[in-house]
Amino acid sequence: MEFRYMKYFVAVAKAKHFTRAAEQLGIAQPPLSQQIKKLEDELGVTLFKRLPRGVELTAAGEVFYHDAQHILEEVERCQRKLEQIARGEKQELRIGFASSTASSRSVLENIRQLHEQCPTLHLIAVEHSMPELVTLLKQQRLELAFLRLPCYASESLNHQILFDDPFVAVMPINHRLAAHSTLYLAQLHNENVLMFPRDTGPALYDRIEAALHHAGVHIAQPYAAPQLRTAITMAQAGFGIAIVPLSLTEHLDQSVVIQHLNDMPFVSQVALVWNSRHHHPLINSSIQCMRSPKQ
Repeated sequence: MEFRYMKYFVAVAKAKHFTRAAEQLGIAQPPLSQQIKKLEDELGVTLFKRLPRGVELTAAGEVFYHDAQHILEEVERCQRKLEQIARGEKQELRIGFASSTASSRSVLENIRQLHEQCPTLHLIAVEHSMPELVTLLKQQRLELAFLRLPCYASESLNHQILFDDPFVAVMPINHRLAAHSTLYLAQLHNENVLMFPRDTGPALYDRIEAALHHAGVHIAQPYAAPQLRTAITMAQAGFGIAIVPLSLTEHLDQSVVIQHLNDMPFVSQVALVWNSRHHHPLINSSIQCMRSPKQ
């Protein structure tokens, strides 16, 4: 498929008229109609319904229009990047953060290292659930993302492990288990355990649920917090015990007790994740800048 066919198609779809689209493109109307017919023949579908006073998209045309617009926007963005590089201008990098990684000292240290190495870099940061971040990476709408593994959705993407992040139990200081020097999963039996919604991190949720089930733990009152950080807030308020990664407890005060879970069968891992098919000029150099901080 020739790239100009796609541009011609989008122009006609926006103008809803061949003659007006031809005027905007600076070409004659008959050749434009011929090019669109060639595109339809190549795709094996009819893209436009020909009407007495213009055209409208068919169902197939609607689908192709959405994808064609996205492709053209990405090509235009790539051209702007190359022009910026040629002019030596500030470059742009889009980085995503899973909510459970955004406040980690180690993650912040990696961002600081990147800024020191590339002080003119224009960083655009977004925060989403892990499945949403993976979708953005696959669509090449993000260059990099800090995710928490395991993550089902990211298994086809490249990653660099930054650090292991074991799970701990966070509970109010007056909780009956707070005086224990260590904690085992079985001691959570019949306790109020605070969990995050499965759709924010399906693999993590499944692993925690499986560990509790294997330990014979029955949760007396399960509470669903919107995010792991919110589970900690609810634990501070006395709603129960939150099971969260250790890095999320770095800024807590003395209103809670943090207990290591001795028999938790796995740890989470914070990783830098990227799409190897995304050929952004700054991805590889940014990965090199962000190494695992010294333990």
